[in-house]
Amino acid sequence: MQGQFIFRCVANRGVWRWSVAPLNKSSAVAPTSQPGTNIPAGPLILPVGSDPGLQCAGSGEVAGAHPGWSSTSAINLTLVDLANTDVGLYWCPAAAPSGQGIISYTVTSSLGGTTCETILTSCEMAGAAIQSGFQIMATDETGNYPSMNFAIQNSGSPYLCATAINFCNPGPGDLNFPTYGNVAPTGIGDCTFAAVANWEEIVLGTIPDTNLIQSEFVAAGGTFNLGLTNVQVFHYWEDEGIGGTLLNAALPFYIDPPHLMNAIDDPNVRAVIASLNLPKGQNIAGVTLPDSSYHWVVVEGYTPQGPLIATWGKTLQMTWQQWNLEIVAMWGLTTRFEMALPAS
Repeated sequence: MQGQFIFRCVANRGVWRWSVAPLNKSSAVAPTSQPGTNIPAGPLILPVGSDPGLQCAGSGEVAGAHPGWSSTSAINLTLVDLANTDVGLYWCPAAAPSGQGIISYTVTSSLGGTTCETILTSCEMAGAAIQSGFQIMATDETGNYPSMNFAIQNSGSPYLCATAINFCNPGPGDLNFPTYGNVAPTGIGDCTFAAVANWEEIVLGTIPDTNLIQSEFVAAGGTFNLGLTNVQVFHYWEDEGIGGTLLNAALPFYIDPPHLMNAIDDPNVRAVIASLNLPKGQNIAGVTLPDSSYHWVVVEGYTPQGPLIATWGKTLQMTWQQWNLEIVAMWGLTTRFEMALPAS
């Protein structure tokens, strides 16, 4: 995928340009990719006796523009070891009440990157290790990437996440985030640098000085009317530092909900920076947007309703439908401390 998006932070009407080639120092992490098209059904070659007989009533989305499942538990794959170096996989069907065309499925193995694509709800993956992690993505003619359709909104209040009852990860809990001048729907358009500062608080346990973040945003070339490309932000973070740290690597991740949840659950990741495409008039977590905008947030956790994001000085709840509609890219990050923080 090539080209640029015009990037405008929600908090400002300045112009941002989005590059699809952020700093990437590792090939070990799967980049964002477009799903395949025109997927043939293919013959069902799994043994009849291996069918686990999944109970799939109500597994698909009841609303939303893109294919998906009604809950995170409905996404789960059931694996069957076929004892011939192959793995059989079964899953419940997705649905997209507002979608278009036949839903196809792409299942990918974390070991070796083996993939199967089908319009069925099962497939056999030759040579895939049973100990692999497997991820599934549902696709129709609308894709599961940003479109002009509206997503299901909520109030923005975080859903009570009880890990003993729900399949969820509440993240670091009730942290207090400075706004760094980035508020909605008006204010300085430094959402990228504000997201970096929020990520540093969540992952590194530091709270960068507000004046420092704003001055670094200006030093990197950001203004009220002209922002920075993703590459510019990452390179400035790598070369000059933001909030007292230097960037080591920004690794693009797959953007579907299972990969997001795996990233948040990974103790070496814990939080990701994400780029959202927010349509004009869209309500994101209780805030109605006057203009279409691209916006950086930090995903710090997830609940059965959707991702928990840090932005505008708050922790806000998104829905999974919003995430599927609005997500453009997300990155896992590593940093190093090599700067002396100025006296505040």
